[in-house]
Amino acid sequence: MDRGRDGQTVRRRAIRREAGEAVIELAGRSVGYLLKRSSARRTLALRVTDSGGVQVNAPLALSHGHIEAFLLRHAGWLTEQLARRAVAHTWQSGVELPYLGGVLRLEIHEGSAGQVLDREGDCLNCTAEPALAVMAWYRRQALELLGSRLAALCRGQGRIEPPWRVSNARTRWGSLSPKGEVGLSWRLVKASPAEIDYVICHELAHFRRRDHSAAFWREVERLCPGYASARARLRENGHRYLEF
Repeated sequence: MDRGRDGQTVRRRAIRREAGEAVIELAGRSVGYLLKRSSARRTLALRVTDSGGVQVNAPLALSHGHIEAFLLRHAGWLTEQLARRAVAHTWQSGVELPYLGGVLRLEIHEGSAGQVLDREGDCLNCTAEPALAVMAWYRRQALELLGSRLAALCRGQGRIEPPWRVSNARTRWGSLSPKGEVGLSWRLVKASPAEIDYVICHELAHFRRRDHSAAFWREVERLCPGYASARARLRENGHRYLEF
């Protein structure tokens, strides 16, 4: 307690604090975070620690729904920050890189920095500082492989192949623009062929239904029978595909 200017005793309101752990689903990845509440806070704050931990500071009485909405609005930034911290420890010989549902082993050799030399079986040979070169290699594979699968699925469904592009998206595997252009994340080539086909069919289904109603999911099932298992695998493995 303190005394005010008039000599009256002033009782300071005690600051209440609470802390606990929570989990949210972002882009098919379960992200755990430390939620710290305080009666002294008036705004939300989000940070990622050097070790890759996620911390949210929130007002004491703010609803969990408001906190989740805040995290979803910042999903792109958050997944990028988590990926950067994961990548910092990734680029060394022997590390396994996901590709088409399997893995490639990275081998780093002497040479001009940032070059992919070749692929030999399950081994990807690169020079020093390979991060950007490896991601460029993935993008090239995406342009060829995703385009090939989109064309094949459209032929099988008797439909005209829509315009499409390779995207750098982290918060969604695929998208459909208002003008009918399909976007597919280059990171999708890390997934299995079944997961890739599911994402493509998901976007093709949006040509008929722009929502995620029961009718939409029936259309996905028609285009990709048994899609549920591929969708479940993508949700389970998605965090691995987003590491870089």
